[in-house]
Amino acid sequence: MDQAIVTAASAVAVAVASLLWVRRLRRQLRAARIDAARCRSVAEEHAVRTRAAEERAAAAREDTAYEREQRDAVLAAFETVAGNVHAMATVQLQTLDGIEQQLTDPELMGEVMRADHAAAQMIRKAQTLLVMCGIWPARRESQPVSLFDIVRGAQSRILEYGRIEVHGGQQLHVAAPAAEGLMHAVAELLENATDFSPSSAPVAVSIREVGAGAVVQIDDAGLGMPSDVLEQALARLRGRQRLVDLGAMPKLGLASVGRWSRELGFSVELSDGSAHGGTRATLFVPHGLLTEGAGAEPDDVVEEEPAEVISAPARADGETSLPRRRSRRRPGEETGEHRRPVVPAPAAATADWSPQAARASVAGVLAGTERGRARVRQARDQADRTAHEFPPERPRGHTEEGPR
Repeated sequence: MDQAIVTAASAVAVAVASLLWVRRLRRQLRAARIDAARCRSVAEEHAVRTRAAEERAAAAREDTAYEREQRDAVLAAFETVAGNVHAMATVQLQTLDGIEQQLTDPELMGEVMRADHAAAQMIRKAQTLLVMCGIWPARRESQPVSLFDIVRGAQSRILEYGRIEVHGGQQLHVAAPAAEGLMHAVAELLENATDFSPSSAPVAVSIREVGAGAVVQIDDAGLGMPSDVLEQALARLRGRQRLVDLGAMPKLGLASVGRWSRELGFSVELSDGSAHGGTRATLFVPHGLLTEGAGAEPDDVVEEEPAEVISAPARADGETSLPRRRSRRRPGEETGEHRRPVVPAPAAATADWSPQAARASVAGVLAGTERGRARVRQARDQADRTAHEFPPERPRGHTEEGPR
């Protein structure tokens, strides 16, 4: 009896233990199934996220490629338009040069010179666009050019040229390959100085030699620039902005100066240190861009006397009649000692325009430059060079960044 009870108790204990073990196994199996389901869910979610990320990456690549194509198309359009405008304005300038050599009517000469000056400004604007597209104007000079003539040439490319006063620089010469870029950069700085200062105030330009090269200092009489505006201007000078990154109404002047500075190796600084209370632009030309002049020619010296007078009506007050424009001729083509006309005083720039004033002021500005406008070049050769310099299409591998 007792043995039966013990056996029954043992059987019950074994059964209970078996049930407990089976129950634990079922729990473990259920947990394993839950873990497996969770793993499958995580894997599926990861796969979904991976596909979504790949789709976003593909869309981003497509958008980037589209934007690049659009940017390249815009730049190509700018290059083509700017190149065509540059070529047409150059032909216009050549035509006006030929007309000026044949005119004897003072009134008509004044009007032609105004058109000549407008064409020169058009060429500079087209060059600015080309520089921002990474296209560098071809070298126009074959001989060193004095810094004085660099500034005078830049002066002839801006609207309010009569307000510019240039001092010094006749004995400092720039190597021919750097002359065009420096002239363009100085023209942009001069335009800023005249645009942001009173129309009755002069803009003083001083050129002097320093230990490491030469300095061109441009002082205007404007209100100066607030610190935040000055920082933005310096950022345009030092940055590498592309044309398409400058906004709907881009300010290209300082940006193109910055590109020229990186291309040629000079530097430009802006500050509030103008002696006239406005802004001072300081352009430093290192020794690497300077060279000896092409012989000590007398036309490098600014004479106090006016240019040689060719028959023209005398003024009512008895003063010497105005000089005929002579900036298109080489110094060697003139008889006697070549004398450079003095820049018109600022007051003359604000006076009423007259044919005689037009002839005097434009002659004074344009006589100093030795660039293409200051030399008589054959129209056929220049037109051929222009066609080669700015082709309508560019290779697709060419980028807009350029070295500057």
